[in-house]
Amino acid sequence: MARVLLDLNFPPSLHGELCEAVGLELEEAETGPFSMPLSAARRQRDRRMREMVLTAYEYQCAFCGYDGRIGAVPVGLEAAHVRWWAFDGPDDVENGLCLCSLHHKLFDKGVLGLGEGPAGGHRILVSQSFVGHSTAAREGVLVLAGRPLIGPQPGVRPIATAHRSWHTSQVFHGTPRPAASA
Repeated sequence: MARVLLDLNFPPSLHGELCEAVGLELEEAETGPFSMPLSAARRQRDRRMREMVLTAYEYQCAFCGYDGRIGAVPVGLEAAHVRWWAFDGPDDVENGLCLCSLHHKLFDKGVLGLGEGPAGGHRILVSQSFVGHSTAAREGVLVLAGRPLIGPQPGVRPIATAHRSWHTSQVFHGTPRPAASA
């Protein structure tokens, strides 16, 4: 039941942290006659979304440009839903961002968001609620305030306004910081 509640209400990037916070260890999903009606009623994810989103953003984080690989395999890059899948966010590129692991977690926690940018593009929002004094926090998060989003590549539709608006109203925390000075 806990797995169902997590799936229905939170993005997968937050499941482990939520379970740890309440001292819950999830068991492997059971199979049997009682699991069929529940799983049949749930939406199925499109397994192609990750590849479609990473390709659309040319295998680089849309916030910082990170593009790490081991050989030909990207590492530390994830397809993030702007409008969470658990809240009817579709598995399509107009609802996805290629983000590094750090920025995906911060995006899902509401530290980072998306705002209107110049010429109809998007810019990165950083919450004023976020506190970080280290060099890593300054260089990895605070410096992003007001920067334009990297991608998607030409010919790919940008994030749909409805999904961006949902994230801003439901996930992003508070007021955005002013653009970082260069």
